[in-house]
Amino acid sequence: MSGTEAVMQAVRLARYHTKRKYLVRFCGAYHGWWEDVQPGPGNPLPPRETYTLRDMDERSLKVLRTRRDIACVLVNPLQALHPNANAPGDGQLIDGSRRAGFERDAYAAWLKRLREVCSERGIVLIFDEVFVGFRLAPGGAQEYFGVRADMVTYGKTLGGGLPVGVVCGKRELMKRFREERPADICFARGTFNSHPYVMGAMAAFLDRVQTPEVAAIYGGLDTRWNARAENLNWRLREAGVPVQVANLSSIWTVLYTQPGRYHWMLQFYLRAMGLALSWVGTGRLIFSLNYSDADFDAVAEPFVEACVQMQADGWWWGAPSLTAKAIKRSILGEMLRLKF
Repeated sequence: MSGTEAVMQAVRLARYHTKRKYLVRFCGAYHGWWEDVQPGPGNPLPPRETYTLRDMDERSLKVLRTRRDIACVLVNPLQALHPNANAPGDGQLIDGSRRAGFERDAYAAWLKRLREVCSERGIVLIFDEVFVGFRLAPGGAQEYFGVRADMVTYGKTLGGGLPVGVVCGKRELMKRFREERPADICFARGTFNSHPYVMGAMAAFLDRVQTPEVAAIYGGLDTRWNARAENLNWRLREAGVPVQVANLSSIWTVLYTQPGRYHWMLQFYLRAMGLALSWVGTGRLIFSLNYSDADFDAVAEPFVEACVQMQADGWWWGAPSLTAKAIKRSILGEMLRLKF
């Protein structure tokens, strides 16, 4: 089972127990590749029994309070870093308008209101922690934000990188048959479900998480990573480059402080300095929790150096006419001329 399948199974169980059809996802949130939760490019079919609502918006709570066909609400805690926006891929860098910022208290307050409404309306609240996993706290986003979900999904983090999808939840929601109608089941099966090799890796991971050594890593986690983000931002400002970072603990997003058409080229300068980033190009830095200050410096120094070199090569030139709007218009004009 993969992370996508874990979310699919959680939604199926929610629909089975509530006898309702619709799921709710929030704008920009990723919950896997299946069509009900992935609108847009790459999906040949539009989402069907799905409502897409705005994150951190009272109007969304009104929808949840008034509709009677909603089985569950999916929450990806990563969206706290960029509510209502997609993951920061390089395709968004044509004008430098990417935005991100995390306010823990505000997002926690939103989740608590969402929890209250879901409880009032009998809606299953599902935390999709396939990506975030155990990065925020040993108890995941539930512990970090102080909100208890009805169901939680996890992915390869639990298997030490091995392919796995995990569904956890309240006893009554995890039940896949009805006492009064045993033949009325909620079907779930897979060739590699409960594979002993993966189960062994999961057991080792969970044992390790509960050791004093790992508990020490979680101590002061936010303070440590927030300070490192502030330190890197200070270095970037001192270097005079138009780059800053925003972070959700050890998950960071790269931002640009001026419009520019060539921000996407930073990934190549970083590679030249020995920094190979994740699948979102220059959009995201994801650190291991056990990074020491020396480990962090080994990343921060070449990161700043790459930015300085890119600026020296002239890719971040500025002009009063170089606005985000002007860049978009210019690129649109070029595309139309090529097409027609």
